Amino acid sequence: MKMTQVLRALRTALSLNGNDAAECLTSVAALLRVRYVLGVSSGRAALWLVLRSLHRLQPERDVVALPAYTCFSVPASVVRAGLKIHPLDIDPHTLDFDLSQLDELPEKRLLCIVTSNLFGFVNDLPRIRQAAQAKGAFVLDDAAQALGSMRNGQFAGTLGDVGVFSLDRGKALAAMEGGLIVTDSDEIARIVQAEAKNLKTPSSADGARLLFEMLLYTILLRPSLYWIPNSLPFLKLGTTEFNPAFSTERLHPLCQALLSQLLGGLAEMNQVRRSNAKVITEALAGNPDFEFPKPAPDSEPTFVRLPIVARDKATRERAVSRLRSAGIGASSFYPSAICDIARIAPHMSVVDFHRKHAELLSERLLTLPVNPMVRPQDLERMASILTT
Repeated sequence: MKMTQVLRALRTALSLNGNDAAECLTSVAALLRVRYVLGVSSGRAALWLVLRSLHRLQPERDVVALPAYTCFSVPASVVRAGLKIHPLDIDPHTLDFDLSQLDELPEKRLLCIVTSNLFGFVNDLPRIRQAAQAKGAFVLDDAAQALGSMRNGQFAGTLGDVGVFSLDRGKALAAMEGGLIVTDSDEIARIVQAEAKNLKTPSSADGARLLFEMLLYTILLRPSLYWIPNSLPFLKLGTTEFNPAFSTERLHPLCQALLSQLLGGLAEMNQVRRSNAKVITEALAGNPDFEFPKPAPDSEPTFVRLPIVARDKATRERAVSRLRSAGIGASSFYPSAICDIARIAPHMSVVDFHRKHAELLSERLLTLPVNPMVRPQDLERMASILTT
């Protein structure tokens, strides 16, 4: 995101009318090759709206299967929609589901399976769709972190019955906040659009806050300056909250306008992320302390962050501490598996809801920035710290 893009987006947003606002999402539909695109205020609002809509289509079903290691906003969206959670374990070598657990999902109550496409690693959608169809359930392809990721020539987020993307900070395309819902289904689109009519319109105060945060973001999105936004609590960088009482509004015109400014550079930004990730993975090849999850060979991930699995929790903590001391925005990412969220038990559809691999992953995973603002010297410093 550049200052000039933010200022052009502001000028565009101030002149938007209803028809212009709808036109802003047309380019997204063309890029992803989908028929319907709807914008809302956040990725979790998009998830919640889709879950409500799917439940209207199949009101007798109330169980949502989702990854046991994922953003806390995902279970929060399920809870807000009044549904139950069935966690599925994670394969730490691929970050996909433990696919053997798909066949154990409930037959009659399963509403949908929610993918994760974590860090832009595209899930095995054909296998997931097969399991969902066998049980009469939907597939909600959650590509919050995977805008632009591809597998077998198809975009993540478009491989299920309905998909969602996030435009929040730190995502593949950061319009500061916002979420997108995409589908080719006339039936799902009709219900989602009907539900969306009840969403609130963002206020002028929201616009002023967004503009301030956008301008701040353009200045501080550099590895050497990460300590500044990390010290500003209102930005909530690096925080993961389980809070079903989140706001649900329409997509702010300023975010829509900025999305239009950024979309043309998406492919180039993702290619830079892949190139930066390759530099670090090659530098650490054979290091016994760290393992890199492997994306599917037929895929092109976005690498919104580069995931690394440390040998143990202590190794992870030392690495994160040393990287942060050097000014690198390393992160341990989500604080726990969703199974270990406080007070989550009443919202689970099963009594035995702990998932071993997801819980171990939450203790050993660290992530590194590989976005286009990361310089070659930053990559060298990360590799040096992790190899010494």
